[in-house]
Amino acid sequence: MKATIPDIMAYALAKEVKNGEIFLQGLSSPLPMVAALIAKKFLAPDATYINVADSIDPDPTRVPFSTASWELAENCVAYTELINAFDLAQHGKLGMIFLGGAQIDKYGNTNLSVIGEYHRPKVRLPGGAASSYLCAIAQRTVLWVTNQTNRVFVEKVDFITGQGYLEGYNSREKLGLPGKGPAKIITNLATYDFDEETKHMRLCTIHPGISIETVKENTGFELIIPENVPETEVPPIEILEYMNKIDPDNVRAMGVKIV
Repeated sequence: MKATIPDIMAYALAKEVKNGEIFLQGLSSPLPMVAALIAKKFLAPDATYINVADSIDPDPTRVPFSTASWELAENCVAYTELINAFDLAQHGKLGMIFLGGAQIDKYGNTNLSVIGEYHRPKVRLPGGAASSYLCAIAQRTVLWVTNQTNRVFVEKVDFITGQGYLEGYNSREKLGLPGKGPAKIITNLATYDFDEETKHMRLCTIHPGISIETVKENTGFELIIPENVPETEVPPIEILEYMNKIDPDNVRAMGVKIV
């Protein structure tokens, strides 16, 4: 059984969940949905998973196409209104959120608002919902991208919907944001984190079959690239079997560009 790029991405996202923490998965998030279930089942059983289906720690027999579907509440331990997750964040108790962005810059700022000038945009995007609130105060964020290009990874976002490391270095702290910012970015090409001092995006691993040159070509700024970049870890067979069991329709692959 060979792992696909969506399988590798889901597993990489799942590994970002810490045991014992409370974490949140939002709307239109098929990969984080599958990743959250993997984390609970295999990697972080004592984490608490909240989703936009208003359920806590579900154990569905089959994942739905919509991440807000009632099916994602199957076998959950409790129901909760989503607003309670925001309250947890306000009290410093939301450990991590999975988020995406139409644009992401070298400091992990995300844009889901507009492409172009704000008052005369070329494209008006759907908006960030609670991104600006949660990116500021959640303990950390993990970003995911299904199709990394140099139009997604940009030097500077046209509008900051979700706060990353702003202008780098200690600019988050200067603004007084309590959250620690983005911890990782998982794309269809590679995984990334941020330099501890400059907060500039750094390449961590590349997925099997992807070259560093391909990563560079699809990044609109200069990445920090270590001397040795390993391949992204492939999920073990039991996790691949679990993904295929709960996701026979391959919902996790929705929108993922295979290069």
